[in-house]
Amino acid sequence: MLKLKLPKNIKINWGLDFVKVEGPLGIIVKRKDDFSLAIKEDDLYLWSVQNEVKESSYLAMVRNLILGVSKGYRQRLKLVGVGFRATLKDNKIFLKIGFSHEIAYNIPNDVQIVPSKAKGTFLLLKGKEKERVSQVAREIRNLRQPDAYKGKGIHYNKEVLKLKKGKREGK
Repeated sequence: MLKLKLPKNIKINWGLDFVKVEGPLGIIVKRKDDFSLAIKEDDLYLWSVQNEVKESSYLAMVRNLILGVSKGYRQRLKLVGVGFRATLKDNKIFLKIGFSHEIAYNIPNDVQIVPSKAKGTFLLLKGKEKERVSQVAREIRNLRQPDAYKGKGIHYNKEVLKLKKGKREGK
């Protein structure tokens, strides 16, 4: 049995196959497998009847849901390259990332994308679900992954790249 302290502004409801978490940023409903929940005073107790090994992963999922509806999740992307920038129009983000044309990416409803005011070289992704924000950031990054030699491309904000030497740099 694992224990988690509940913040005061969070409400949790559950049924046989779902967990519903409500907070200031909204509501998240997730499907739950084979674990049980109980609330006593300000503490949430979680245990798994069939698989005790997965208890910590279930606890992490519930903790992520609570953090998502209370504070939200953010991911920052950096566009590195000459002329690389992003602009926002309607529900699409247009990326100039070194191709002969702009790439349009449809922004999902559950994630917000805000380009930086200065030249649009940074993107800030915000959302309630950690997995969803990470997935959208990964999809955008895969449009132009960083080059191994020059480092041009779309980076996660604090990502450290180890650049390779070119063939003319010597052996």
